[in-house]
Amino acid sequence: MNNTKHIATLKKLLLVVLLLRGIYSGNCTAQETDYKAYTLFIYNFMKYVEWPEAQSKGDFVLAVLGDSPITKELQTLASSKKLKGRNIIIKKCNTPEETVGCNLLYISSSKSASVKALKEQTKDKPILIVGEREGLAKKGAGLSFVTMEDDELKFDINKKEIEQHQLKISSSLLSLGIVIN
Repeated sequence: MNNTKHIATLKKLLLVVLLLRGIYSGNCTAQETDYKAYTLFIYNFMKYVEWPEAQSKGDFVLAVLGDSPITKELQTLASSKKLKGRNIIIKKCNTPEETVGCNLLYISSSKSASVKALKEQTKDKPILIVGEREGLAKKGAGLSFVTMEDDELKFDINKKEIEQHQLKISSSLLSLGIVIN
């Protein structure tokens, strides 16, 4: 797919996220709405980041480190979606050691202090680290969520970290995030 198609697809997906936030705002708390939006963003991260060929087969394992309401949302996503024909498996983890073998590692706010240790543990492994808390991309995650002053949900991108993990991020995704290095 060329860049124009990627950008058009991402813009449509962001519109869906914004529409979902509006639909759910009357029925859910803001926090629940954010986790639905986070889940949509994560699914798109999975689609627009390229893993090495050896890690592009079999199930796609998404590990959630720590307690977070996103786990339930991700399980709902995994039950209804696939990633390029692959099943999505959600793995709930309480310790960094349990995250071994995942493709994407989501660090909940409660475990954000672990980001530097996880960066070292996953060094040179094709794992995308996504931080729930703002600022984690500056500390070693590949991506982390940011809520702007107008409550718009965005994400920081640490391109250097992503590339050190042998991953390639699409230029379309780069154009939608906030590149911090």
